[in-house]
Amino acid sequence: MAAARNPRNPRRRGAILAAVTPFLAFADYLRLRLVDRAWRLYCRRVGHAPPPFPWLMLPERESPPGAGAGARRVFYDVPGGRSYGYRVPSRDMHRCVATGHGWVVMVAVDAPRRVMLLNPITGDQRIMAWPFARWNARFHAVLTSSPAAGEAGCFLVVVADRLLAFCRPGADFQGWETLRAPGFRHHAALSDVVAVGATVYLVDERRRLWRADLADENPKVQRRDTGFALPSLELRRHYLVESLGHVLLVLSDERHNRVALYKLNWDARAWLPIAACPGERVLLLGRGCSAAVPSSSAAGRAPGTVLFAHQPSTLPDVDVAARGQAWFWSESRVGAAPGDLLVLKKTVPHRHGEFPADGDSFWFFPAVDPDENAR
Repeated sequence: MAAARNPRNPRRRGAILAAVTPFLAFADYLRLRLVDRAWRLYCRRVGHAPPPFPWLMLPERESPPGAGAGARRVFYDVPGGRSYGYRVPSRDMHRCVATGHGWVVMVAVDAPRRVMLLNPITGDQRIMAWPFARWNARFHAVLTSSPAAGEAGCFLVVVADRLLAFCRPGADFQGWETLRAPGFRHHAALSDVVAVGATVYLVDERRRLWRADLADENPKVQRRDTGFALPSLELRRHYLVESLGHVLLVLSDERHNRVALYKLNWDARAWLPIAACPGERVLLLGRGCSAAVPSSSAAGRAPGTVLFAHQPSTLPDVDVAARGQAWFWSESRVGAAPGDLLVLKKTVPHRHGEFPADGDSFWFFPAVDPDENAR
């Protein structure tokens, strides 16, 4: 009754939440926290704060043929050393291409081609047709915010050669819109996409930039020639990541022994080299899942530490000695140069052969705002 009289009053809602707390499991805390700010505030007061560090969604475990259309994927809390399991469509049916805001972006592997948004914790789904007339396996995807929040600024974006398609994946899905991005070419290792609010940025192998504000009434793609000479020809992998509203470009060699960091100055049409990530951040990098999180949540990892998700299907592993062994992420740091440190390839406790050596891992964000615990 109190909630009905004033459902936005956090004190009255807190009384209701306190009454049901003894009957909830950990998964229930996660499920409700993703959609309700009052619940997140209450959880922090009673000691059930959201995980401050994104989880790593491990590759689908090996299973016998005919095991079913769904698989229980392992989500690993890196600082805490704990694993959680949630059902995700099998890789025989859908392929994960991106994550964000508690959701996984997946694409059907066979016709009819379609794009699926899945919240593994709540089980909520959104299914949309493939945005382009023809199938093309060379693309990037990004989700600007959670579709469950009902925000007008939530967009799902798919970027292919010279084309950018976007839609609002909420309950009012009204189809895809397509913008031209002249000159943009997809490259598995050297192009990437990132969202800052409703604005999407694309970078290509020459480090040129495209930008589109999808919240505009008539969005258009702007281009900047921000190319620059590489400090080393070994830096053959590019990642875009947002940190405190800044767009950062991370350059790395294939083994992550050398890592360089640049910050975008859009008006000056330039990538400016910087020695550290703004705001004492730890960088989590991977195709479709990059983020910057407070170092205070990283279990002793210093600012400037970089964790690379292992994604051999899009970025093949060049270390022959490690092939055949299941590992899921590696750790380096900004400013690293060959000989400065030993790049560690990390794994989790598992049975031999449980995970495929060629499976992709993705950073996954069960908390709405990873900075909530840093304030």
